[in-house]
Amino acid sequence: MSELSRAAELAAANAAGMKLYARQWLDDAAAEDAVQEALVSLLSLKKCPEDPVAWMYVAVRNRAIDQARSGQRRKRREQNAARSEWFEASAENSLDAEEVQRALRRLPREVREIVVLRVWGGLGYAMIARIAQISVGTAHQRFEEAMKELRRNLFV
Repeated sequence: MSELSRAAELAAANAAGMKLYARQWLDDAAAEDAVQEALVSLLSLKKCPEDPVAWMYVAVRNRAIDQARSGQRRKRREQNAARSEWFEASAENSLDAEEVQRALRRLPREVREIVVLRVWGGLGYAMIARIAQISVGTAHQRFEEAMKELRRNLFV
């Protein structure tokens, strides 16, 4: 049995404590992921650390802190995106931004997704099809149907 294999067994025997340690920063599932990622890192080393258990605790701590920070950044981005409006109202707009947003929200999610990708993302139908995992024809058809629906709702 190699030195790294013995180190991995020793680290695995202490995994429950490491998971508890990671829970200072993360929920249960994410803490377990941090421990597993640290173990994979240990196994990928060329040379075994002098104290594999201490090395693992440091690796678990670093991963837990990184994951927690990443989660906080993602949460802030999602909150900012949820607060942002699709339109900025201005005197030049001939349409009422709130009315257009209401009309967009009434569209089915899979259709609204196509509109957002096409209009605000500036993407072509081939790229939209790849993103939405549909055919190019379906992407085009959904966009055209969405535009007809929006015209009906906004220009009545």
